[in-house]
Amino acid sequence: MGAIVLSSTIIAAFYLLAKFTINRYVRAFSFSLATIDLIFLVIMLFYMWQMNRNLKQLQKIQQTDFLLVLGNKCTSSRIPPILAERLDKAIELYKSFPVKPKIIVSGGRLKPNVAAEAELMQQYLIDAGIPAEMILSETQSRTTVQNLGFSAIKIRNIWHKDSRPRVIIVTSDYHLPRTKFYVKKLGLKVNFAAAKTVKMLMWPEMFREFTAILWYYRYSLFTILGMDILFSLSMCM
Repeated sequence: MGAIVLSSTIIAAFYLLAKFTINRYVRAFSFSLATIDLIFLVIMLFYMWQMNRNLKQLQKIQQTDFLLVLGNKCTSSRIPPILAERLDKAIELYKSFPVKPKIIVSGGRLKPNVAAEAELMQQYLIDAGIPAEMILSETQSRTTVQNLGFSAIKIRNIWHKDSRPRVIIVTSDYHLPRTKFYVKKLGLKVNFAAAKTVKMLMWPEMFREFTAILWYYRYSLFTILGMDILFSLSMCM
């Protein structure tokens, strides 16, 4: 909250500077910078609102056929805290179901000398007491979209019933908005479960999600920023 208040104060200060300064170049620069900061702040606030909304909409699921655990960047052979939280959530859900679902762990290899994320995740689950035959590994994906796409293919290949498979996607709370967006784009019908992120890691991970959202909408963002710069330049003439 403090960061939001600080950002709002800085934006207001730049707009006031643009309004009252005599120098037209300072006015143009201040207006442009304030508008860019405002755009970023609005996007961040929308992301935070969407995350809280998604968390409130989560429903308790009585039974499922698959638990799909999305990977998180592994730079060594140790499971990072964020990924451990997701796996612990999957273990909690697995144990709560009377009929045990298959667990799909999804994540490829990021470094040649480090095992694939899914392999590390599988071993974590086995060490926690999950039978190896209940775990399926998807080791090709390197992004969230690929996590979902390749795992959906794996599910279709092993699901031979007439009914639609029930799937719960397990990811982090901060990761829900982008995951839900990709799921909708892929046309998948699933439920979600969110692992709670520790406060110390929450803001860095939210900022990482924020930059990922900016990158996804980069062409629209570049267009808006270009218009802002052109309008600001017009103040100098």
